[in-house]
Amino acid sequence: MEEILIEFVSTLDASFKKIQGEVGSTTGISKLTISQFQYINAIHELGNPTITEVADKLAITKASVTAGIDKLIKMGYVTKAQSQDDRRSFHVSLTETGEQLIDAKYLALKEYGAFINAALSDKEAKQFEAIITKLVKLFRQT
Repeated sequence: MEEILIEFVSTLDASFKKIQGEVGSTTGISKLTISQFQYINAIHELGNPTITEVADKLAITKASVTAGIDKLIKMGYVTKAQSQDDRRSFHVSLTETGEQLIDAKYLALKEYGAFINAALSDKEAKQFEAIITKLVKLFRQT
């Protein structure tokens, strides 16, 4: 079981990166680190968060997030604006390029889901979905 699981995760990762690269080639996704992509994803999920909110969501220090966001600003994925309510805090948001990156992510996920569905029978697809749902629930509890 362990060997096939390792092989599955490796092929899943490689296949997803290939699809993501094809879908998101114009967004410069290949230039991003995993951490940078996590910042972009967190900003997208939170809307127009403060740096503190991003740090809390990712469970990392505000200083780390600030440094990471500054790099993403230079790369053209994120903008930062001083809060109108509290001049000490800043809100971050995605630029058009950052939004295109998120769109590419979801398109790649959709294509990958279609790829998996095409490989399975209806019965297998339902079983696979039930197993994945169970595992996701378990991982979220830990």
